[in-house]
Amino acid sequence: MKRHLIFVFLLIYGFSDLKAQTISVMSYNIHIGQNSADQDKLTEIARYIKASKAEIIGLQEVDSVCNRSGKTDQMKFLAEQTGMYYTYARHFAFDGGSYGLGILSRYPLLDVQDLRVSLSSTGKPDTRSLLKADFKKGKTRYTFATVHMDYRDSGSRQVQSEEIVKKFSGYENPVILTGDFNARPGTKEIIILEGAFTDVSKLSGPTYPAVKPLNKIDYIMVTKGKEGKIIMQKSDPVDFSDHIPVLSVFKVQR
Repeated sequence: MKRHLIFVFLLIYGFSDLKAQTISVMSYNIHIGQNSADQDKLTEIARYIKASKAEIIGLQEVDSVCNRSGKTDQMKFLAEQTGMYYTYARHFAFDGGSYGLGILSRYPLLDVQDLRVSLSSTGKPDTRSLLKADFKKGKTRYTFATVHMDYRDSGSRQVQSEEIVKKFSGYENPVILTGDFNARPGTKEIIILEGAFTDVSKLSGPTYPAVKPLNKIDYIMVTKGKEGKIIMQKSDPVDFSDHIPVLSVFKVQR
């Protein structure tokens, strides 16, 4: 009888594992391609991303043809240097160009949308980008999103967290959420997100500042119940931005 139960357990576990697909994801606040000393490191960022073998990356603090960063279309540059597909959405116009979020992907991006989230800390009606795109790996379709949450106020971030949960609540696809959430683990805004998502970067370590990092404020999350085994999670101590990148390799239930 015991041998029979062991066989059944292994059979179920085996089938469960077959239904899971491994994916490698990065979130990186690139600080307009400059390090903590405001030195241009966009080329080094591109090399790092390419070497990481990450399949899809959410990027925050991206400039698009701004005077301050040499009129470079940073997402186009990163895509060309890494050989990846890309998309970009702006928070707002800035300095001759715009400032916003980007996604790099090994796979073609589908149904790209800028969903927007509220920004309540400025004293006037405002929004910031919540950049979303689908992609297919094999036969599985994923929804990927990246966001840069309000750095000013926890109450504003809590509203943003609630909006994010609501926007993705009806999705059948596994949803992967990345970003600079500007909040430490255990804060109300993170707890709200963890009602719908599992943090698959929980043990990655602190991500800010890049030099002697103290705080974890950058995250990778996946729809609760869709996560499988976490194979690797880390934050590499590279000084190409004022944040360090967070990388997670994990299984997703298809």
